[in-house]
Amino acid sequence: MKKILSVIYPFFFALYPILELRNYNITYVDSASLIRPLLASIVFTGIAWAFLRFVMKDWQKAGILTSLLVISFFLYGHMYILIESNVGTALRHRYLALIFGGILLFAGFYIQRRVLNPNALTFLAVMGLILTLFSAMRSIQHDLSEYRSAQEIRELQESFLEESSQPPAAPSPDIYVILLDAHTSAYTLQRVFKYDNSAFTQQLQDLGFYVAECAQSNYPVTNLSVTSMFYADYHRQPTLFPLYSSLVIETLRSQGYQVITFENRSNGHFSLAEDARLSRNQIFQGNIDLTGGFSEFEIMLVKTSFARIAFDMPQLIPGFDAQRLQQVEYYEHYQQTFFILNELKRLPQRAGPKLVFAHILVPHSPFIFAADGDFVWANDPTKGYISNVQFIDSQIAPVVEDIIESSDIPPVIIIMGDHGPTGVPNEDTPETRMSILNAYYVSDDAKRDLYSTISPVNSFRVIFNNYFGTSYPILEDLSYHTGNMNAFTPDALVENKCPQP
Repeated sequence: MKKILSVIYPFFFALYPILELRNYNITYVDSASLIRPLLASIVFTGIAWAFLRFVMKDWQKAGILTSLLVISFFLYGHMYILIESNVGTALRHRYLALIFGGILLFAGFYIQRRVLNPNALTFLAVMGLILTLFSAMRSIQHDLSEYRSAQEIRELQESFLEESSQPPAAPSPDIYVILLDAHTSAYTLQRVFKYDNSAFTQQLQDLGFYVAECAQSNYPVTNLSVTSMFYADYHRQPTLFPLYSSLVIETLRSQGYQVITFENRSNGHFSLAEDARLSRNQIFQGNIDLTGGFSEFEIMLVKTSFARIAFDMPQLIPGFDAQRLQQVEYYEHYQQTFFILNELKRLPQRAGPKLVFAHILVPHSPFIFAADGDFVWANDPTKGYISNVQFIDSQIAPVVEDIIESSDIPPVIIIMGDHGPTGVPNEDTPETRMSILNAYYVSDDAKRDLYSTISPVNSFRVIFNNYFGTSYPILEDLSYHTGNMNAFTPDALVENKCPQP
């Protein structure tokens, strides 16, 4: 064991910071999002170790310095943020980098000249192993907790599932959930942004949609909102349940449905255990993206490591343009959006009943879409948000029209926002945050059960009652303006002030 640790221990320090950052944001980062950062970290650690071995002529001494180098690399961004948050102003990179560089130079000199028996420093190997194991165990513990919570929910839902286990009287329709992230209602667009969105609402109504003009989200953040919709219930305890064990997924799978999702820059937010994840990039087993642009997790990793210096001080690297690098990430998101829109039109040709979950991160920031679909870099967040709204509205109506016309069985389509605008500081109020677009393409019988203030928690209750013969009661539509799962109290409720038609 000692020999094995002496050969691999620098790689523990390459793995631990990435695993621990995932643990800190574990409800938003799935394990697939770790693959590319872990591979990159291992490769560069190996290169650094080989280079230092060439310089120091000793594998063990080079391993010690490599470990310190890797630790410093991942620690740098956290120290920078810590100093800024406590002092109030950021320490200049030139000073902080000089401090880190000085410590590493001294450590390298000391190890080369003073450490006569590097094998005696086995505590580094043991420490790296312990840190990595503990981090991995925390992640596994969270996954097991999710599993146990899902089991408890499944037991509570058994009666509901039994109720819907009989084959439906009519052929099963395809079900599309098109989530337009941060899309607010026409009412709020007019009241807050002075933008008339009635033409889009009319387009949907002409296609046969029921538009809930006064709909509000149940929660102000994506994970809470989407999870409660798929469980068709409010969060009862402080945890986020996995979507693959939700009432909706379990019910539809019992009816022979396959689940289809799309790659986007927020893949780690949800796990539906989908049968297919459609992507414009090469994906291993439908989950791992090795070729696309930066993900949210990867950007976070960059900004909490020494690499953030390249964003904050691009002049240090000749030819490096931090804004351009950010645009590369956003352009991947831009291309992903068009890919989703195009692929949605083709899905009616896919055999068998299916649940399609298309999470489109528009009009959510970044505000990179011009109204005509061109790639832009919006400086004004209010104008940028409206531009994103104009773009996605112009695209969605033709897409759903194609889906309807190409479907042999009339589909069920939900077009919804998960919460209101984000990234628009002056307009982020509780009322604005909770107001959402919520439109349904359903049978005439189902339309009779819809109403202007229906919230996502009731969406599938109405659908299942009308298509699968269930009798779920309609819940009171509540909007909790809090992301704290322990704070779903009456004080957090947001009153729906929209004038009902």
